[in-house]
Amino acid sequence: MLSGFGSYRLAMGRARMNDQLVTLRNRDLKPLDLSSKGPLSVFVVRVWHIEKYFETAPNGRPQYSGSRFENFEGGGDVVEPNRITAADLIAVSMLSVHVPGQAALGILEELGDKIAELLAQVPVGLRLGELSAEEFSKFLDTGSPADKLWQLLRQRDDTWGVGQTTASKIIARKRPHLVPIYDSVVAEQTGLHGSGGQWRIWWKAFQGEAGQAFTERIEGIREAAGHPQLSLLRVIDIVLWMEGRGGERTHETVGDGE
Repeated sequence: MLSGFGSYRLAMGRARMNDQLVTLRNRDLKPLDLSSKGPLSVFVVRVWHIEKYFETAPNGRPQYSGSRFENFEGGGDVVEPNRITAADLIAVSMLSVHVPGQAALGILEELGDKIAELLAQVPVGLRLGELSAEEFSKFLDTGSPADKLWQLLRQRDDTWGVGQTTASKIIARKRPHLVPIYDSVVAEQTGLHGSGGQWRIWWKAFQGEAGQAFTERIEGIREAAGHPQLSLLRVIDIVLWMEGRGGERTHETVGDGE
């Protein structure tokens, strides 16, 4: 039984046919319609996506392993928030990527202290949509601690198999309210071409009146689905993934990219 879906379907079904959809339009992203208006609207379908994503399979395990990404072993931003742990790397594997052995050893051992130093410079409580321009520059722009962590995980001079998708998921595990996930499905659904600059693109999407409307729709989806523990960025990610690949439960794969 999908909690809340029936009541939301009825409520949305009674909405007036001529209600105008509220759509975020950003020159860098495909339109993301997060309206709460219209009969059996996009809003309701996306509530259903979140509910479906957290269902349990008949064997007792999650229907989608990614539903454990946030809270596995207590959560990456809660348990040792300034250090990438083995539990974090396992959690990342639940989002259909693999951290190679050499990379895992480097992250946990050789570069562990450097990673911890960078994470400590990025407060856990930061939220992407709430950053001022100055804060974005300080924490996420080129040369920031998060950017340096990204580059460190990628190891471009001594490649160890961590692509842009894996790197984004590792950082998102540690700072789920701040750093969006990037993968091939997100790219397909949004029109983003590579991970470069995507932090700024998503930050811009939350700005101004359109950004406020965008935020309110995501919060509404999260509330209606009954998963307040999710960051707004993760709600977006789940919706995009379910719309792009949700029917392929037994093939939860994404491209890592270069």
